[in-house]
Amino acid sequence: MPDTATISHDGLQPLDYAAVVLYLLVTLGIAVWFGHKQKTTEDFFVGGRRMPWFAVGLSILATLFSTLSYLGVPGEIIKQGIGMAIGYLAIPFSVAVVSLLWIPFFMRLRLTSAYEYLELRFSYPVRLTGAGLFVLLRLGWMSMVVFAASMALDGVVSGSPPGKPGPYFYWWIGAIGLAATVYTAIGGIQAVIWVDVLQCILLLVGVLLAIGFVAFTDGTGPSDWWHIAATSTERHTAPSLFSWDITVRNTIVWTMLGNFFWTICTHGSDQVVLQRYFSTASLHAARRSYFINVLVDLMMATLLSLAGLALLAFYLNHADLLPDGTPAPKMADKLFPHFLGHQLPAGCAGLIISAFLCDAIQTLESGVNAITAVVTKDLLARGESSTETAAGELRAARLLTIFITVFVTANAYLVAHLQQRFNLSLVDMMPKFFNMFVGPLAALFFIGMFLPRCTARSALPAVLCGVAVSIVWSWWEAIFGTTTRPTIFLSICVPCLTTFGLAALSGFLFERGGRHSGSDFTWRAVLRRPM
Repeated sequence: MPDTATISHDGLQPLDYAAVVLYLLVTLGIAVWFGHKQKTTEDFFVGGRRMPWFAVGLSILATLFSTLSYLGVPGEIIKQGIGMAIGYLAIPFSVAVVSLLWIPFFMRLRLTSAYEYLELRFSYPVRLTGAGLFVLLRLGWMSMVVFAASMALDGVVSGSPPGKPGPYFYWWIGAIGLAATVYTAIGGIQAVIWVDVLQCILLLVGVLLAIGFVAFTDGTGPSDWWHIAATSTERHTAPSLFSWDITVRNTIVWTMLGNFFWTICTHGSDQVVLQRYFSTASLHAARRSYFINVLVDLMMATLLSLAGLALLAFYLNHADLLPDGTPAPKMADKLFPHFLGHQLPAGCAGLIISAFLCDAIQTLESGVNAITAVVTKDLLARGESSTETAAGELRAARLLTIFITVFVTANAYLVAHLQQRFNLSLVDMMPKFFNMFVGPLAALFFIGMFLPRCTARSALPAVLCGVAVSIVWSWWEAIFGTTTRPTIFLSICVPCLTTFGLAALSGFLFERGGRHSGSDFTWRAVLRRPM
């Protein structure tokens, strides 16, 4: 085993900072290039519906597989074991649902905002409800990504232990928000997608560098890492299959249900995802985009899980490299950033930090662009003057992106405060700050697709009940003052099924049945339409 002095240094080196600056200049160039080519909001929001399918597929992955996943998956493996990784066994089932049910349905509707569908199927108040849930969802999501990227940068530069942010932590939040404001207002969806492609490549290189460094430095491999993790604690490599106790955090069934519902809900209701499908030219191109996303997503999840095992083994063997003698499992989400800033050779860390920065900026670009599309099309479009020009609409959209980005950056400070107060991991934070809106929002679309009897008077009360269930489930320990809580891996599934079930019951008991104004917008009716 090598001397730890030979594999340790303090923070970023000049070559790392040079890599970061170069990368930011490249992404700025991409934003400026595509910004000059935009003439209308159609270009700004859906790229004129002519984006290449492979770029869209990688963009969807880069958007959904944000810094939260890049740090959260290894952190979950380090702290809780491989249970979350086994949840990816649900992918074949979610692929069938998304490719056969969702994509053909939405591609036939030819929308700019996904929430236009809710007005066509139900009413304008339902459309506003869906748009509002989406805005809340993505504001929380973006704020968390800014927080996670700032935490990563802080861990790389300062190497502070859990619960002790470094001196520049809050400055990082402001810097990321400022950079994202500039990129988002200039580039639109085309810049977002192409920066996503670059980011996806960098994230892949980064995780391969981490795995390769541990393997080369210690002369170990996956079987060695598995054995070391197993000797650390049994739960790391042997999660239980199932438990009737919903307070058991990790079982294989829970994690598979969590993965399945997260995928079908986001791909069936989230403007951030659907906006990318809308930017493709055909159903065939949209499906190919999704398959590219699935393949690279599975590869990234596998590599990040392997990186988690590698880092756990590395720091169990080199415990003296951790700050203040903190055990490796307790470091969790901060272990990967610490590794980048204190073990990787100069230049390599800067490359991966560029990916973190890019991801945070891209996430704000994607989320703000999607929220702007929703606000413009769902909330403000009805008040627009008929004489307003395309250039005026584009200018208004850009001003709105600036406002939303500034708001998200401010909200990231609140997320940081709450995280330190409750001492939560990134994976545990997700339901509390944004995933609690995913299940009810998706259920609203599923009701429209598959419950033809239901109208707005059945759908709206069911969604409000679903939101209440979701808030209680996600914030259980804070609401009831307990030390245990229901598993986070059912925090999307339970509210979604509750909402759908209540709407089905209400539709059966209180709706008259027969044709109504939304009858032509069920899944079966839409699929009868030609492409």
